[in-house]
Amino acid sequence: MTYALIWLAVTTTAVFVAAAAVGSVRDQVTETPAAMVPTTTATTSLANPAVPTTEPAVEPATTEPAPTTTTTTTTIAASTTTVPDVSTTTTRPAAPTATTTAPPTTTTRPPATEIRSYDLVGGSVTVEVGANTVGLAGASPKAGFSMDVENSGPEKVEVEFKSQQHESHFTGRFEDGVFVPKIEEEGHGEDD
Repeated sequence: MTYALIWLAVTTTAVFVAAAAVGSVRDQVTETPAAMVPTTTATTSLANPAVPTTEPAVEPATTEPAPTTTTTTTTIAASTTTVPDVSTTTTRPAAPTATTTAPPTTTTRPPATEIRSYDLVGGSVTVEVGANTVGLAGASPKAGFSMDVENSGPEKVEVEFKSQQHESHFTGRFEDGVFVPKIEEEGHGEDD
């Protein structure tokens, strides 16, 4: 009878401790779960104190607490109750920090330029117009025409396209701070 009362008292105490631990863990559960690091807790078996056993630590659930289990071991010589360690250790890894140092940069903004294209009978001319400067960006003759670049900038651009029947002449320059393009077309045949 004495052993039964001792067993009942120890079991009641173990259940009370386990319920208190679950309640404590339930109060620490948050809406956003933290990254869990697996931990182990070493306990010593009461039957053989020289042999440690390893049991996983209790991890709290994010919505409901995990059920608590109580292990009871009874021998004929004596009644022994082994209660699993219900202490919970939560280790949150430190957030990694990174320091980036960019070398200082010096940016020199080039003056604003504008690309303009002109289509002539003998070909096409593309110029880059800046602040009181002009430069030839490209030119191409049409079929049957030859091309002669007379000036490519920076004060003015002159391009001429020639065929046996037609001449196209492009001139672009600044006059009083304003870019002025000029196109001259001249036909040499009876059809022009």
